[in-house]
Amino acid sequence: MIANGAAECAVVFVDLDNFRRINKCFGHETGDNLLHAAARRLHRFVTEQDGLAGRFGGDEFVLVVHGKRDEAALNVLAEQIVTELAFPHHFKELRVSVTASLGIARFPQDGTDAGQLIQYAHTAMYETKKMGGQGFRHFIKEMAADATDSLLIEGRLRQALENNEFSLMFQPIIRAGSTETSIVETLLRWTNGQKEKIAPDRFIPVAEASGLILDIGRWVLHAACRQASHWQQTRTTPIVVSVNASPLQLASPRFCDDVQAAMDAADLPPALLAIELTERLMVEEDAITSANIRRLTEMGVRVALDDFGTGYSSLSYLTRYQIQCIKIDRSFIAEIECDAQSRALVQAIIGIGKSLNVAMVAEGVETQGQATLLETMGCDYLQGFLIGRPVSAAAL
Repeated sequence: MIANGAAECAVVFVDLDNFRRINKCFGHETGDNLLHAAARRLHRFVTEQDGLAGRFGGDEFVLVVHGKRDEAALNVLAEQIVTELAFPHHFKELRVSVTASLGIARFPQDGTDAGQLIQYAHTAMYETKKMGGQGFRHFIKEMAADATDSLLIEGRLRQALENNEFSLMFQPIIRAGSTETSIVETLLRWTNGQKEKIAPDRFIPVAEASGLILDIGRWVLHAACRQASHWQQTRTTPIVVSVNASPLQLASPRFCDDVQAAMDAADLPPALLAIELTERLMVEEDAITSANIRRLTEMGVRVALDDFGTGYSSLSYLTRYQIQCIKIDRSFIAEIECDAQSRALVQAIIGIGKSLNVAMVAEGVETQGQATLLETMGCDYLQGFLIGRPVSAAAL
């Protein structure tokens, strides 16, 4: 189109969200059928006169459209594609749904080279993924800088484990009304070979996207278990270490074996280890994830649901998987001193936890007033800057 002198055109990069779950749960034949069905739906949005649609690879598709396509018109097109792809598909007795993430790059505003436009649309699609998927983003120049930064970080991450560049920090969690640390949340830190501290929100998403989180997560499990075992031997009251698990780890058939190996190597009783899951993970659960969560409980490892209330909350998670702990997200705690509705909501969440015999942890506690209110409400544990900032094991 560019070579033939098109005045304007746009690339729309389409990626099906969580497609691997379809193959895992229903088999590759159903996955292939779904790809065919998605392709047919996408083809409706272009004609030979105004564009083309093609499969780019895997579960990715590209639409190229030309003619007068300003941002508003492309927004309408993208919204229609997102809506159309989200409608359930029916294969024999199966009813399968899948959503899509889109990225858009325009010629000549964003780039003048075909390969560059596809790359930029792909970059914008990943920004949609970061926002939770099922939507679209237009490419902006800052995204290219972020993508370059991610590539640099990925390259350095691959050497970080070998070079012993990771360390752990621990944020204390105390029982309400007490000052003694009962639990610590394990937080990963990275100082690269140039002594530069890389923020977790820069390198964790890269580790997850590249799959490196599996090796890094294994290292965290072993290091955290060793530290918990040391505390068990040197303190009158042992400390439970809580480790965050990424969706990729929980979707791995090896995850529980990795957890068991870390506990065995450190000679750590399972009661002194907790695994934190996010609500987003619970929404994306598949057969392997579900089996892993159940097996953790059977192993005697505590299972905690983190950031409760920020995702698609379902009380069935608490009973179906025998969740032992709920962490109330900091966004609910921030306003409890001055907002009656926030107080009522937190009280209701605590009440639900109490009725199910689930321990409640309030995150983001920053004032004594919040701590006092939460104790009055019956919250079991408190975590936040008032209680303590993340520190090294030696400083705890």
